[in-house]
Amino acid sequence: MDAEVVVYLLTQKLQYLLQDEAIAMTPKVKGQVQRTTHQLNLVRQLPKQAEKNRALAIEMNSSQWTTRLLRALYSMDDAIDTFLFWKALQSQRHNGLMMMCRQPFTSFHNQFVFNKEIKDFIFKTGDLLKDRQQLDIQDIADDNIPRPSQHQRWGRISGFCLDDESQVVGLEEQVKNLVDLVVQGAEKGNQPAVVSLVGERGSGKTAIARIVYNRLDIKRHFSSFAWVHVTKDFKMRDVLVAMISQLDEKIAKEPLLEDEVKWRLPKLLERGRYLIVVDDVDTPEFWEAIKEVFPPSSSSLGGVVIVTTRKADVAVPDGSTLQVRPLNDEESWALFLKMLEVTEHRLHNSQLIKFKEQILKFCRGLPLAIVLMGGLLSAKELTDSEWSRLIEHVTAIDDILALSYHELLSYLKPCFLYMGLFPKAIEIPIRRLIHLWVAEGFVTSLPDGYMVEEDLAEMYFEELVCRKIVEVVRWRLDGSPKTCRLPSFIHDVFSLKARNIGFFQIHSKVFSPRKSQLPVRRLATYSNIPISKLHLGHLHSYVSFNTLKGGIPDGNSTMFMEKIMSKRNRGVFKVLDLESVYKPPLPTAVGTLLNLRYLGLRSTAINSLPVSIGVLQCLETFDVKHTNITTLPDSFWKLGNLRHLYLNGICLDSLETPNVEFSNKLQSLCGLSIGNETSVAETFSKLTCLRKLQLTFYIRRINIDWTSKLNKLHSLRIKSIRESGEQALIKFGSLEVQHNLVNLYLCGRLVRSVDSTNLPPNLKSLTLSKTVMKKDPMQALGNLPHLNILRLLSFSYIGEEMNCVSGAFPQLHVLKLWQLNHLRKWVVQKGALTSLRELEIRDCRNLKALDAFHQLTSLRELILTNMPPDVADYVKGINNIGRGVFIKEYHWEPSPPME
Repeated sequence: MDAEVVVYLLTQKLQYLLQDEAIAMTPKVKGQVQRTTHQLNLVRQLPKQAEKNRALAIEMNSSQWTTRLLRALYSMDDAIDTFLFWKALQSQRHNGLMMMCRQPFTSFHNQFVFNKEIKDFIFKTGDLLKDRQQLDIQDIADDNIPRPSQHQRWGRISGFCLDDESQVVGLEEQVKNLVDLVVQGAEKGNQPAVVSLVGERGSGKTAIARIVYNRLDIKRHFSSFAWVHVTKDFKMRDVLVAMISQLDEKIAKEPLLEDEVKWRLPKLLERGRYLIVVDDVDTPEFWEAIKEVFPPSSSSLGGVVIVTTRKADVAVPDGSTLQVRPLNDEESWALFLKMLEVTEHRLHNSQLIKFKEQILKFCRGLPLAIVLMGGLLSAKELTDSEWSRLIEHVTAIDDILALSYHELLSYLKPCFLYMGLFPKAIEIPIRRLIHLWVAEGFVTSLPDGYMVEEDLAEMYFEELVCRKIVEVVRWRLDGSPKTCRLPSFIHDVFSLKARNIGFFQIHSKVFSPRKSQLPVRRLATYSNIPISKLHLGHLHSYVSFNTLKGGIPDGNSTMFMEKIMSKRNRGVFKVLDLESVYKPPLPTAVGTLLNLRYLGLRSTAINSLPVSIGVLQCLETFDVKHTNITTLPDSFWKLGNLRHLYLNGICLDSLETPNVEFSNKLQSLCGLSIGNETSVAETFSKLTCLRKLQLTFYIRRINIDWTSKLNKLHSLRIKSIRESGEQALIKFGSLEVQHNLVNLYLCGRLVRSVDSTNLPPNLKSLTLSKTVMKKDPMQALGNLPHLNILRLLSFSYIGEEMNCVSGAFPQLHVLKLWQLNHLRKWVVQKGALTSLRELEIRDCRNLKALDAFHQLTSLRELILTNMPPDVADYVKGINNIGRGVFIKEYHWEPSPPME
């Protein structure tokens, strides 16, 4: 049933209402809610009844019947939101808010309106159900949510980030062919080479291109890289600016017109040999429009452009073409077993082996189909009869995709569909996605309150990744996911499905809300199309991706923003996300959106905020990181529901002022500066829900012993700086009681040296800057069993020698040594640093003894910045190391100490 996901979300809201004590004490409202819940259970049973009743099946497949049901569901959803909003507002009795509302505000009035809406919903759905209320149908128990004991943060997927080409199954030959073409193209000198990668949807062409793009041996041939995705309605300027932003971030922030972009980009490409991937090109005209930015030049070293496309006629005529072939049966079955994480031997006695031939037949050698099938089957056990029934209904990749969605647990479906709101192929920050899921109400915490919504949202994300319908694009160095996306084909299918049921809408030239029979509830904009004619009376969320890259302000949305803030939206509008939109207009009336849960203004370059944001009592996530916001209204600091607060260095002189009262629900507090130590310990030790804390202190000495009381903390970043800019003192006792703390950053002179006895035992990432340690820290830090990343930055250590003993740093993958000016000798004994993959040495110019490199047998990447040339030459000459390491050298003028 198309409306299933909407029915589920509405059922969850009704269950929440029944748990509310005030509702339980109001028999009339409680009875109506129970009747509505039962009505929804009848609706949820309809698909099963349709299997037995042909007339019902025909009726349910009618678009008119589905539209009538969806309109009733959405109307009831609005009624619940409005009821809860006015109920919460009345309990707060905030005079300022009541004056802004200027609407009847009594408990009786609220209940009266809500009862009327419920009766209307029961009547409408009863008419759709007709005589099916008399069927013997029991209430449906929702899917069981994973229990807390099963949750280890990112534990299910953290190992995926270590996948490399050696683990790719079935694509090895085609990867080798593309590598050969790329290397040949790189050797052509100043003549740019174009390689067209052609294959049908799901054939793995993008995966092949990404594998080659990320290979270290390929990186040796190029000095600059860019990857861009092309949509059907692409704008040439946006594509070119996307390239520039990856080649030179500083230029990308400047206002750039299309003509200026076209001459700037070739200048950037002339700096060195480049590798550019243009993914998913759909029309032959694209290359004709873009090829002029890749001209042959006597002053250029040339480069390679890889174009991926589904259409053979899009292949660039003057370049090489590589046709991506389907996998053969042997390759297909090997990939399938890898997805199931089983071997052929273990599978021999399984019923799955009986269906090998059928599986290979309907997967047709397409990697996407095989991966989806493996992800589906890894999540459930099937009997022979269930397998037979499944095989009968699967004939192509579309059927596998439909089955993958059908088999998702109810609570995963809204989270999955919501990802189709993001533009195709865009990298979605995990942080942004998790907070949006929570703000939208897709995630409900467990009754015992042990796990908060964010924990569950992370588990939902892990499940979607394990089912292979969502892929992680970038990983953090500690093994946690940083960005993700929907594969292009999956996005095409399910973004359309979500729009058809009114789950969200994408504003474009094609979409017309006047023709739609469903209200616009969640809206996304991708481009600068005029939006003044939209009817937004039921809008819950607005997310803009109209970034207009190149520093051009969004000038068309002023009227639209005013429409959002209409009286009708005040009780239902929850999400306003303008991340990366350049200087969006934010009207003074933003404070009228009294139910706003999420306000995302990260990377918008805005300079000020309306004072009215201080009355947004429902606000949970507030993000002004990477903006020019330096102050907030006094009333803001008393918002009682804040869970995530991302600031941009906003400074508070003191915490003892009565205007500062942080929410006790706060989980993330980043980007706050404090100029006076008064009340610091008293204030922050009360924030027991904190998980991520980033503070800068502009005082002579700071004591952070109070952090030991924050036992849920998993990320702590403390900077202590004097007004002159020099490092100040940081005093701490012991952090060994912090078992959840995995990420620690300390910038400032330490009163006490760090060692394995006073650091968190489960630490994965440690960064030290300006700590001025005199004693070699390597012996103590090497005993941390889980440490993945160690950054010893400017003046963190002022000794002349470092020694890594045998067995030290067993899990360390990344080591960065910056501006250790006194370091002369680094000793690495055999058996130390056995997992080190990436090493960066910057401005350690006195480092002369280089024997340590002989022991770094797992090293894959070495970055040398402002180091003598003979360092790179020495490493290249080590037989068992140099040939297998990608060495990157940078040289620039000395700059102020970096952190």
